Amino acid sequence: MARSRAATAADAEICMKLYDLRRESEMRKARNFVNYEFQPKGIDDALKLMQSMGTQENAWARQVFSFWEYAASLVVNKISTPIFS
Repeated sequence: MARSRAATAADAEICMKLYDLRRESEMRKARNFVNYEFQPKGIDDALKLMQSMGTQENAWARQVFSFWEYAASLVVNKISTPIFS
């Protein structure tokens, strides 16, 4: 396994901003929808949600998915902080 570089103050600042975004009230609503309310029975349900542009549910799904895409990119690009180690 490749060794990670030491975390910098900039890394910590990015992680704190990410954490603050996660705690934001609209993000909490979005996570609640994605984690508990959206119960797809198959791919058609997921596609219907992702194609329903302009709906609150679509916006929440995109918000949650893009948040986790951003968080994963920090890990993939070897940002090493206590949050990700």
